[in-house]
Amino acid sequence: MSKRSVCGVILAGGASRRMGTPKEMLDWGGQPLILHLVKSVLAAEIPCLVIANQQARLPVDTFKEMGVQLSADIVFSSGPISGFCTAFRLRREEVLLFLSCDLPFVDQAQIDLLLAKTEQLNCWDAVVPETEGRMQPLFALYHRRTQDMWEEAHHSGALRITRVVEKLRVNMLPEGYLDYWTTFNMNTPEEYRHALQERKRRDALSS
Repeated sequence: MSKRSVCGVILAGGASRRMGTPKEMLDWGGQPLILHLVKSVLAAEIPCLVIANQQARLPVDTFKEMGVQLSADIVFSSGPISGFCTAFRLRREEVLLFLSCDLPFVDQAQIDLLLAKTEQLNCWDAVVPETEGRMQPLFALYHRRTQDMWEEAHHSGALRITRVVEKLRVNMLPEGYLDYWTTFNMNTPEEYRHALQERKRRDALSS
């Protein structure tokens, strides 16, 4: 699969109620977390679409300079599935890489590993990592042929991502294929502190 047929989609439409502040704007290495994610997607040499309904707080001018596409949901907002429908309607690539905006340890290397897996596969609808026995559908690849299933889920109000994924031809990535921390997501201040501690540990090892 050529990278020209892939687009990275960052979903930043959540309310961040448990965090108490917008997760995408948390400081990560001296920059907003969402900017770190955008840079990681672009470093993997694929285009980037950010879907966010609250755009005033985002570094919009920086996104424009970087060639990043920014859009609100163009269907009724109903969680991540509305972002899936929006992305498939806006983009024309064969495959979309969806990632939530609260994954601090996603980087170019992990994106490249995920994309490389498709070169070993024939027929698939989704490539999804597994961590501690649980699928991680918001750092995963989805083929364009799945669009109708996301549209149907949105239309019917069946808004759990896993219910759609269970109907797809899924290639599950075994634990250990990606860095364990890649799919660590931050929903609470405690999880943010935990991520910062892990970053500090990694920085100390690399210094």
